[in-house]
Amino acid sequence: MKLIYALLLCYTFANIALGNKEISYRDPNIQYVGRWHNTSRDIQSGWPGAYFKVTLQQTRYIKLQLSQPTSLLVTINKEEFQFINISTTTPLDLVPQGLVDDGPHELVVIATNVDPSQLSICLSYIILDDTASTVPPEEVNPLVEYVGHDLTLGIDSSRTLFTSFAWLTSKLLGLEHAQVAYRNATLVKGIESRYFDRTIQSNETPWSVVILLGANDDQTDYSSNEYRESLNRFLTRIRKTLYETAPIFILSEPLGDMFRPSQQSVIDMTHGGDQHIYFIDTTAWLRYGSNYYNDPKHLNDAGHELLAKKLAPLLQIKLSHPRDPLPGPPPNPNLPGEWQTIDVGQESRVGLPGTVSADSASTFTLWGSGADIDNDRDAFRFVYQPFSEQGIIEATVRSHSAFAKCAKAGIMIREHLGHGSPLIMLGISPAEGIFVQVRYGNFQTTKLIKKMRASPPYRLRLIRQKENDMFEAQIQHVDANIDGWETLVTIPFVLARDVYAGLAVTSCDTSVVSVAKFTEVGLYHSAFISTIRLIDQQ
Repeated sequence: MKLIYALLLCYTFANIALGNKEISYRDPNIQYVGRWHNTSRDIQSGWPGAYFKVTLQQTRYIKLQLSQPTSLLVTINKEEFQFINISTTTPLDLVPQGLVDDGPHELVVIATNVDPSQLSICLSYIILDDTASTVPPEEVNPLVEYVGHDLTLGIDSSRTLFTSFAWLTSKLLGLEHAQVAYRNATLVKGIESRYFDRTIQSNETPWSVVILLGANDDQTDYSSNEYRESLNRFLTRIRKTLYETAPIFILSEPLGDMFRPSQQSVIDMTHGGDQHIYFIDTTAWLRYGSNYYNDPKHLNDAGHELLAKKLAPLLQIKLSHPRDPLPGPPPNPNLPGEWQTIDVGQESRVGLPGTVSADSASTFTLWGSGADIDNDRDAFRFVYQPFSEQGIIEATVRSHSAFAKCAKAGIMIREHLGHGSPLIMLGISPAEGIFVQVRYGNFQTTKLIKKMRASPPYRLRLIRQKENDMFEAQIQHVDANIDGWETLVTIPFVLARDVYAGLAVTSCDTSVVSVAKFTEVGLYHSAFISTIRLIDQQ
């Protein structure tokens, strides 16, 4: 009996002796990623998705001492994440059954909160075997900081933070990431002030910053100029106080909210001498509909995955030394020059896929379906090129085969490639004849500016004068033997500096296609305006 008692006593003391080593949260081998706040007794995660990593050796179990209840995700040795909801402050045993060997073991612990007001990870120390130690990280990967709102957090995706485009982009590139975001975040009177909280900062300088904001500001009373000024101030402060040369990517909202002031802010910064800031138009990346969206403000898993796959190569380019310029769209082998083509519109309104053929560099035939180019959203086939500052687009609508009276064919300049973009269109329709219509703001209703009885063939021309934000719509009857152009209307209209110009066709019926042939197509940029006008006057 005495022998048994002695053995039990030894076993008890042996177990008490195990695990009495406490690794302080200040241990230099613990890598904190994201924004954290140091106190006298612990370190606290400050923004959603913040995490810490550490490699441990000579230990078969791991406990965390947290100073307040919370919820978190844990992975050991890159195994499946384990969600843990903690209601007490007693030490949390991460491996109750014990580890199979002494290590080394990689521990990653992630804050799961999606709002800074929710409970954080408050780590005091890690409890290990008394023989255990931490290991310096083999290498520290560059950090990308993602600033934004619901999309940045992956709200409404299957696993929130972990199926967000921010998480997935960095995973594709093998980079660390920080998500500085909260639900329904705005720039004006929102994240602009909270971002610079000095008590919650990153332990390392981000290699790059990716900003996606605007959708929530667009629902408020803020004007575009106020948003632009706020973004200028925000970016300038980032440069002066935090990250002097880090590449900053301003992503457009997928549906184009605050597109114009966001683009203009980047132009302002570039003109001010910032050579490491980039505006990325994402409006052609994700067509609106159930394939990629849960609703206008939230992507599903497929949407986040596609956004990450589109963004990752652009970030990868700027990882090079020296940094290479961002590429333009790859050339379309079926179209001449820089022409591109796309079906613009949400899935349910595009209808049959459109197509285009080019007989020469200036002759195109477009087949386009789509519900219409009208009201607050469009669905049509578009053949286009990027178009900056001022210039001219012109074409002859040689023929237009249509079943519906509201079918349209013509030339168009639009701000972005989302289905609610601001635009001006000069076209021909069985219902309206020749018409000019304008959408002044994102998802606003189009306005019919002028119309006149006419049918193809007709030459159409749109002239953009950027210095005074004026557009001139001109027409010329092909068979009337009349020299020169007739001005149909001149209107003031503000668009972003960098837009898209091209040819548009909609059948106004999702079950059929409308066919239009365009000849003598020309796109002339700023330097050609005076030349074209001289030719017209001769």
